[in-house]
Amino acid sequence: MLITNVIFDFDGVIAEQGFRQALAELTPDNNVELTDIAKQGMRALLKSGYVTGQGSEADFWALLSVSTKLVGDSATLRAAVIRCSSLRPQMLALVDQLRSRGVPVALLSDHTDWLDEIAASTGLAGHFDYFYNSYHLQRSKRDPLVFDQVLTLMGRNAEQTLFVDDNPANVERAIDRGLQGIVYQNYAQFSEEMSALGLAKAVINAAED
Repeated sequence: MLITNVIFDFDGVIAEQGFRQALAELTPDNNVELTDIAKQGMRALLKSGYVTGQGSEADFWALLSVSTKLVGDSATLRAAVIRCSSLRPQMLALVDQLRSRGVPVALLSDHTDWLDEIAASTGLAGHFDYFYNSYHLQRSKRDPLVFDQVLTLMGRNAEQTLFVDDNPANVERAIDRGLQGIVYQNYAQFSEEMSALGLAKAVINAAED
């Protein structure tokens, strides 16, 4: 079915993996697997309720500091996440091209109030028609119903909506709710799959100019 609107993830799609990179900076032991630290970080975000706005940054840090040996404190991590979440110009250009051709675009991120600071300092929200953060929705992408919630807020149907995320599990949950999905790995792979789904090649070419 023809795609009429697109929902993008933030961390790892629209921006570099700021959370993972920040954790790497604060990890003193080079022998520790970064993937393990990132998983512990996400578990702490979920268990503390911080990622869904039902817990605080202090709650999150208290859990994370028990399971890891990160240097610094929660303020150090916050600053590192914001600094490391570099926006990807090529992806923003593609988002802008989609909008210019009448394709509504949304951002849906499992994040915290850190994303509010990133958006305020970069003008990120201005690139999107809709801007959704789990911290304010009080529901993360671990809950498949978040896709129903967002589609209702957008006034769109699932079948004509494309969801793009670098986490395969999130994409699988979106597909289970009736959306179409792409697992983002790199820009070349992503643009090929976008074209295969019927989104105009001209959009991708214009974004690359």
